[in-house]
Amino acid sequence: MRCFNCRKEFDYEKYYGICPKCGCFNQKESREERHEDLHDRFGDDSDHREDSGCGQTYAYSSAEEFQPGAADSRSWEKPRRRGAGFLVFSLLFLVLSLVVLASGVLAYIGSRVETAEEPDGSLRLVSHEVGESFAFQKAELQVDEIRKLADQSVLPGLAEGMELTAVHVTGQGDGEYEDYNRIQMPYIETEAGYRYALSPYDFEPYGQMLGAYPVLDEYALMGESSCSGWYAFLTEADAEEFRIWFDEYDGSGWDGGNLLAGHYVELKAEDAAPEEGGGTDGQ
Repeated sequence: MRCFNCRKEFDYEKYYGICPKCGCFNQKESREERHEDLHDRFGDDSDHREDSGCGQTYAYSSAEEFQPGAADSRSWEKPRRRGAGFLVFSLLFLVLSLVVLASGVLAYIGSRVETAEEPDGSLRLVSHEVGESFAFQKAELQVDEIRKLADQSVLPGLAEGMELTAVHVTGQGDGEYEDYNRIQMPYIETEAGYRYALSPYDFEPYGQMLGAYPVLDEYALMGESSCSGWYAFLTEADAEEFRIWFDEYDGSGWDGGNLLAGHYVELKAEDAAPEEGGGTDGQ
């Protein structure tokens, strides 16, 4: 038989179809005829020993190097290459997906972060006078007065150097039971710092006894068209000048939503507490 690769004559049966010169595997007649056809079409310079297009044909350096599984191992070479490419593509896709997901999460978190600033980057701080009615959320508030109610001599349970102080506030609303009508508990500022309002439940018994009643809480205007009452604070006994703060929110969430502005009123306390059992202004 003549090898269709190098054209060497050899005994097909003796070498099992493997050319002893170039190591190319040959089949009788049909593959030889196809090989001749390829030479006619592409010329003798075409290198197609491994895959000539006329069936699976493999080249070996010599007949002794031929192993029965060699052809099978080569037949899987291209699928492995495709598998590696798919793996690289999958990794790239995974990385890009994680980047997009992370960006989306960060954007979502950023959109949910509560801000105390307006779009221009500054928080509105608004000053009001005592007795002045001012717009607050969807209502109106008015700070009427501040009173020192008791010190340690009246309420022995008070810490030394502290006093019970109350601020009278009135308000007008739309009567709706909505979050925007919720008044976050105010806080008071002195030279010593800031103090939040006392719990209405804790202050109410003392308020009735000391003439600062009714007591206001966060829900004073929720479902009510008006309110009039007192917020209580523990302040330093020697403090005479105060600033009460009301934080205005947009009502977009159960906790108030976004902070829009801080409203404050400058106050000066009376020199003496009201007489026991006495009334209060505005009651």
